[in-house]
Amino acid sequence: MDWLMAAMVGAAGGASMEAIDVIKSIKWHRQMPWNVQSDTIDPPQRRTDIRPGEEHLPAPGWKAYCVAGVLRLLVSAALTGVVAATYPQSTNPLTTFLIGLGALSAVQQITTLVPLMVKSAGRAALGGVVGEAQQQPQVLQENGLQSGPGQSHGALPGPQTGSPSAGNPQSGTGVAAQQDPTGGGGAA
Repeated sequence: MDWLMAAMVGAAGGASMEAIDVIKSIKWHRQMPWNVQSDTIDPPQRRTDIRPGEEHLPAPGWKAYCVAGVLRLLVSAALTGVVAATYPQSTNPLTTFLIGLGALSAVQQITTLVPLMVKSAGRAALGGVVGEAQQQPQVLQENGLQSGPGQSHGALPGPQTGSPSAGNPQSGTGVAAQQDPTGGGGAA
């Protein structure tokens, strides 16, 4: 099954989920979902995701509901197509339909995790930079060296002992230490 056919079957899965939502809405409200007023959903309860004044908004109308349905189909088709293109040998109509069914929910869950992952990665990167910056003055003070006003980050002028320019390569630090002597690339 190629990725385009898988995307179409995934869109059929998304359409099935949309149909289920319409059926549930009709059974619950006894009218079409685009005619449901926001204040008729749960009037006695105050939900935390509704801002003040939103409970009296007009019904979205059929155009907005159709746009939401088309976007759901696009999400289902896109995710199913990507999975089918990545794993072409293991896609069959059943798996692509099931991926299409759960595509919107999967994307919603992933988007709630992305800010947390970015935040923790940013903290880890920032923590490494801050820790490295804090260690430099401590190392200089332990060695009895102090950075002068014209020296950046505690570096002494001229070639340093242990620096590659002095002929003493440093072991295990940075990309330059991992490269082979011919300069053809890093360590494997």
